[in-house]
Amino acid sequence: MDENILILEDENGNPCEFMVINVYEFNGATYFAMVEVIEGSAEESDEVVIMRVDGVDGDAELVMIEDENELQAAFDEFLRLEAAEYEEEE
Repeated sequence: MDENILILEDENGNPCEFMVINVYEFNGATYFAMVEVIEGSAEESDEVVIMRVDGVDGDAELVMIEDENELQAAFDEFLRLEAAEYEEEE
């Protein structure tokens, strides 16, 4: 199995595959940026999902970010990191 793929459950308990595209620290929390893998296809969705790690070590879990301001700030940081990585490659 690809180490960048996570299987998460949707709100109905159905498994969904996500490819992790970035894991980063921001404002004292760890965030995962992922895209959903489209079933039966080699493609991924173009919608980035940002989730936060809650808990510590063995009790850690990925959670949806309920606070719109935190979600926007975490997404902005993801975009900043992606832009900086793109500039380094050029």
